[in-house]
Amino acid sequence: MTPETRPYSRLVGSLFGTLKLLQMYGARHDASADALDNLAAAIRDAAAGEDEVSVAVRGSRLQVNGRAMRAAECGNLALAFLSEEWTRRGLRGVRFAATVPASDLATFGTAFLDLDTNRPQPAERLHAAVATAGVDTIKLEPREEKAEDPVALEDRRELAMRTYLRGLRAFKAVLRCEGFADRTRLRRARRAVQGLVDRFLEDESAVLALAQIRGHDLKLFHHSLHVCIYSLVLGQRLGMNRRQLGTLGLGALFHDVGKTVTPPPRTPPTPALDEVREHPVRGARLLFEEGSTHEGMLKAAIAAYEHHVHFGGGGFPAIDHAPHLVSRIIAIADCYEALTSPREYRPEPYSSAEAIHILHAKSGSLFDPLLLRVFAGAIGAYPVGCLVELSTGEVALVTEASKDPKRGREPKVRIVRTGGGILPREAALDLAAPPGEGEPTRTILRQVPQEEIFGTAGEFVSAI
Repeated sequence: MTPETRPYSRLVGSLFGTLKLLQMYGARHDASADALDNLAAAIRDAAAGEDEVSVAVRGSRLQVNGRAMRAAECGNLALAFLSEEWTRRGLRGVRFAATVPASDLATFGTAFLDLDTNRPQPAERLHAAVATAGVDTIKLEPREEKAEDPVALEDRRELAMRTYLRGLRAFKAVLRCEGFADRTRLRRARRAVQGLVDRFLEDESAVLALAQIRGHDLKLFHHSLHVCIYSLVLGQRLGMNRRQLGTLGLGALFHDVGKTVTPPPRTPPTPALDEVREHPVRGARLLFEEGSTHEGMLKAAIAAYEHHVHFGGGGFPAIDHAPHLVSRIIAIADCYEALTSPREYRPEPYSSAEAIHILHAKSGSLFDPLLLRVFAGAIGAYPVGCLVELSTGEVALVTEASKDPKRGREPKVRIVRTGGGILPREAALDLAAPPGEGEPTRTILRQVPQEEIFGTAGEFVSAI
């Protein structure tokens, strides 16, 4: 944390703590009164001589005066809470005057928490409540809901697909090159990962949907690229910057590279299970050889070595320290991708909800519980790109997860098969919104396997 960002971090923490205290005790409690005074002082300090301070949400990132705040500065819990609560109330941002009194903050906080977010136009109703109380030191900026430009949407999908395919080609080329002998191919793979990160930061949904591609070719490079995408989802929620996401993505892409190294013959032959357990060591050795010339490859080597080490101890190989953050992230993404993909020993993959349930059963033992909660919230019961059957008989593609974590089973969707429903193909709807006049209430019955609707992976890709 730098001296410049310390007042911003204090403001975020104070705002989070004040709203939590108001939620528990109300505005008249002594603890709330102290918190409101501290919040007023934090706003004054963050203004640094300017007239006001802005707390806004861009995408899923919380910003103070236009600067994106990171988990390392404020704590993931505070960032996630404020971002979600701003979004639930339809707010783009809130501007606090540098001289805002604690009494105005109490009025705003109470109205903010009492607001019924299930009714339409929450931002407008919150503005009316604050204005009626005579508060003029706090300005609300409603989120602008703009209709999606179909041409721009198609361009983004095409760019995401191109980036995905470039990553696949680059990774395939590296795996065909024994021992990373061809540095040119390796550099292309690193650039492909950074390109994926950039595309992900620009349009997360377009990239995340590609991780749902389920063709008959389940080779290592498909699995690794999907683990890369899921790791980026978690890394972004933790507030990682572009460089950190690039390092994380590189580690995720190469986490299973040890499986490509042919072990030396042994007498007697090594049991198959032992061969599997040795791939982290082989992968780490290979990546450490490259790591001498690239910092990101050193982190990739650590992740390759540790991604099967359990958070609570155990796993393989045996280590006497806690696994690295990158390793703990990749362990979750790796297991989730394996559970939701068909395998030779399990042709029917688990649904996302089933996979998350299985992961939660191992929380604290196999997986970091905090990271797992963040991951489950980011992916949701129905991740972007999955197919669902609606209660009306229609089949839809999930295009955006619900912003309200309590309504994770009500995402935004686009119809891909009309079934017995009345909506035309390509119609978009928000399952969390009240149905229109004469429209039935639509609920999700189940997650639909890709092959049940599309004959080939190519057909599915064209529908994304």
